[in-house]
Amino acid sequence: MTEPPRYACAWIPRFAAAALVRRDPDLRGRAVAVLTGTAALRSVAGVTTEAWTRGIRPGMSAAEARAWAPDLVVRDRDLATERAATAALLDAAWAVSPRVEAAAPDQVCLDLAGLPHLYRADIHAAAETRLGERLVSTLAVLGLPVHLAVASTRTAARLLAQASSGVPPTVRVVPPGAESRVLAPLPVTLLAPPPEVEAALERWGIQTVEELAALPRAALLARLGTTGVRLQSEARGADACPFVAAIPPEAWGEALTLDWEVTSVEGLAFVLHRLCERLAARLAVRGRGATALDLTCRLAGGGTHVHRRGGFAPLADPRTLGRLLLAGLEGLTLPAPVVGLALEAETAPLAALQADLFAPPRPGPRELGEILGRLAALVGPERVGAPTLEDTHRPDAIGTAPFMEASGRRPLHVTGAALVRRRLVPPLPAEVELRDGRPAAVTAPGTRGRVLAAAGPWRTAGEWWADTAWAREEWDVALADGAVYRLVQDLATATWTLDAVYD
Repeated sequence: MTEPPRYACAWIPRFAAAALVRRDPDLRGRAVAVLTGTAALRSVAGVTTEAWTRGIRPGMSAAEARAWAPDLVVRDRDLATERAATAALLDAAWAVSPRVEAAAPDQVCLDLAGLPHLYRADIHAAAETRLGERLVSTLAVLGLPVHLAVASTRTAARLLAQASSGVPPTVRVVPPGAESRVLAPLPVTLLAPPPEVEAALERWGIQTVEELAALPRAALLARLGTTGVRLQSEARGADACPFVAAIPPEAWGEALTLDWEVTSVEGLAFVLHRLCERLAARLAVRGRGATALDLTCRLAGGGTHVHRRGGFAPLADPRTLGRLLLAGLEGLTLPAPVVGLALEAETAPLAALQADLFAPPRPGPRELGEILGRLAALVGPERVGAPTLEDTHRPDAIGTAPFMEASGRRPLHVTGAALVRRRLVPPLPAEVELRDGRPAAVTAPGTRGRVLAAAGPWRTAGEWWADTAWAREEWDVALADGAVYRLVQDLATATWTLDAVYD
């Protein structure tokens, strides 16, 4: 027997203002108004709860709003900050359910099928309550207050979540089949009808969802058209369209528009720290770490400067991410002041650190990531990574790859190992004296001596089918100076080189 569908809807009230408070936590608890429009005709587009309780409403002019609250904090609307808040909302939802629908920028719907069984509770509703409380607490960590409701349809869950806008963030669970009874007393304005439809309903004396749901459908269609029928379906808690699951993004981003111009790299340190904190909080929710960072500085006048840092192990510590970014920006002179920032991260799952009683302790992700990032800044990101062999038989065809497997996007484990042979790059040219076809003495830059012992030869060849054909002969020789070397003869040119030394 299949379980009836159950959905949760998480809704962020006063979304534009909530996104700004998330961007700047110092605004928490203050009366804040979000402004839009030109400098001459700026109006209020959104307010915090503190501003709402003081009588400030969307649509007011900026001057009128300040007259109501002289200590009002005003900020311009930041669409980049709102997009980042929507992404954080989705991250928290994916941490709870694998099937998430992006219903609107300020709300998500979660398919709860099978999930309550993960929460040990004697009553199914108690398990759904725990699940909802987990999502609410996760979003609180990300700086987003939400109202959440659980019901058998997405529409019912959405309406009940929005009806809770006047109380602190809470979780409301409706038993299956009780949606109509719970929705009945809600005001019809909660359905957000168009102005002409709202005026018609007011003339008819329709004030509640229950009264709209009870109207004859045919008569409603004749008078209000398909809009009226759609609103009635919502009033009855029915879903008008199927559930469409969103796809998790490949890259993770945070962005903001600065309230002032920054003219130096040093001045970016404080803003970058805030940006990294928000990104790291989202990564921690999903158990992932950043393996590469792209910082885009939007400059006054329309230009941009892009700075990339990569080549480090998965990392989710905000301080370390900030230090890595600032280390790469040291000494940079920007051609114009910075007016906006965007930070994108390539991510990978954080590897679990399993202690081994019989092995040295492994470095933590923060220390390892910072070391690799600083090495990349010194020698270049293309020279830092895991050793790889190219698709050829050449023994010197060795390169590096980022600490990420090409398939599955899983982090490579970095472990200690005893280095047996250290290659010389480039190999040292050598002169070799042979005796009975075996090396007897070697002369090379920095070393000279007779051969006390020799092992070999080992002959290899490859690419005989192309113009790059090669053949070589290798010996391990111990010289009188006490060192052991790998000696190589190129059979095509009859030249000798010291290819490596044993430590």
